[in-house]
Amino acid sequence: MTARAVRVACLLAVAGSLAFGANLTIQGVNRAEFWAYRDNWATHAEDKLDLNLKYGDLKGGLGLFLFEPSQPWTAIKKPLRFFDYTVAYSPKQLEVLYGQFYQTFGKGLTLRAYSDDDFRHYKSLNGLRGIAHLPFSTDVVLLGARMRDLFFQEGAYKIMNVTDTTDQALGADLSSRPFEWGGLGARYVRVNRDSTKDRTARAFTELYGGDIAATAGPLDFYGEICQRLGTKSGLGGREKGLGYYLSATAAFSGYSVVGEYMNYDRIGFPTGVYHWNDPPTPIKSGVALNRGEDEKGFGIIATATPVGTLYLEGDYGRLYKHKDPNSGVVEWEGKSRYSLGTDWTVEAKFNHMVQQNVELHVLSRGTDKPSVLVNYLLGQSTFALEGEYNFVTEGRDDTPAEPNVDYHETALALSYGYGQALLFTVGWQYVDKKLDIRYAGQQSWPMFETVWSITERNVLRVRIGAERGGYTCSGGVCRFESPFTGAKLQLISSF
Repeated sequence: MTARAVRVACLLAVAGSLAFGANLTIQGVNRAEFWAYRDNWATHAEDKLDLNLKYGDLKGGLGLFLFEPSQPWTAIKKPLRFFDYTVAYSPKQLEVLYGQFYQTFGKGLTLRAYSDDDFRHYKSLNGLRGIAHLPFSTDVVLLGARMRDLFFQEGAYKIMNVTDTTDQALGADLSSRPFEWGGLGARYVRVNRDSTKDRTARAFTELYGGDIAATAGPLDFYGEICQRLGTKSGLGGREKGLGYYLSATAAFSGYSVVGEYMNYDRIGFPTGVYHWNDPPTPIKSGVALNRGEDEKGFGIIATATPVGTLYLEGDYGRLYKHKDPNSGVVEWEGKSRYSLGTDWTVEAKFNHMVQQNVELHVLSRGTDKPSVLVNYLLGQSTFALEGEYNFVTEGRDDTPAEPNVDYHETALALSYGYGQALLFTVGWQYVDKKLDIRYAGQQSWPMFETVWSITERNVLRVRIGAERGGYTCSGGVCRFESPFTGAKLQLISSF
């Protein structure tokens, strides 16, 4: 081959490389935070980067996580650093993935691993997963993985399954929707545990079941069932559980109704602070009793737009234990929203909730919370006023001097926004009684916050002041947030 031919071949190779390189896409989100506590001058630094790459049929992902609290460190509050990666081959009808991923089968009765940035909950799987996209809208998922349940609670990140990180899961899921009017699914999950924790011959748990969905005009129906076969720890013998979830939706012009019913009896696994599966809860605020171990309940949501811009919504949910209907939670809420032209929007709602034996040491807690939100748009300026007043009745078993207490919580916020770039908020929270356990004796929490959209892809949030904290839930997972006083900076960048 002549030198010219060699040069031509090299140029063609470079051109081919550039052509393939044009298919390379990179996307990602980075969230960086810094907290400074006023009381003890402690700090909290956190960064979470999720990077996704695609090159032809190849996909990749990088995940970086850093949590760095200031010293002195404790067994609970200590630094954490993770480097996660994903490599996948993904042509049109197939995907084979190795590394970190999230996966939910059905509604989560058998398996639910997910990421929730707002609630700071990252329940991820690490291992091998294959997905096949078959004819007739049929997907098959096969996986083998271990779990890491990273959760933020009381000012620190914690691995909830730190004593069970060697547990292994093998799973298969079939989801088929071959007809316009419906379809079905089937799934199986087996969790293998360390034999030092359970020396029985069958020291594993199986969760399996299926679902069916159907549509008839404005009506949608869905049902899912899950059977659990486990082993009694240390004693041997099989332990059985059964759970099912049903829902129906009716949607007409301007009106809709959604109904849910669930019955979970010993399907939550393992028992305790973390689960491989997290079934749905009917409670709108996200409260659950024990996430599938012993729960039964129902929920209904009705919405209507009867005239013009008037929107109405009503929600009712109840969740209780099978053998103890007095231990559970009931919540109902009514909401209305009305827009006056394009400038004014007024929203009012009333929430009522009663919890019995849900929080640790709280025998009962009843709340009645009216709230109002008013928005006004003037040119590029937006004004908002939000307020709520909460009537609380609480009974505890760890305060013998005052086991029953009534108090009131007030929250006010006034906001001003200019265009899409700036938003300023002044807020104040107040409780009219000193509560040493729930709010560490604090009663007033003022704060000021600025949100600056530096560019379309970079948003800076600065908050100075105090936060009340307290018991909060999302999707059936709950935690206690400690009160905070100091400053928080958050920068979210997407690219």
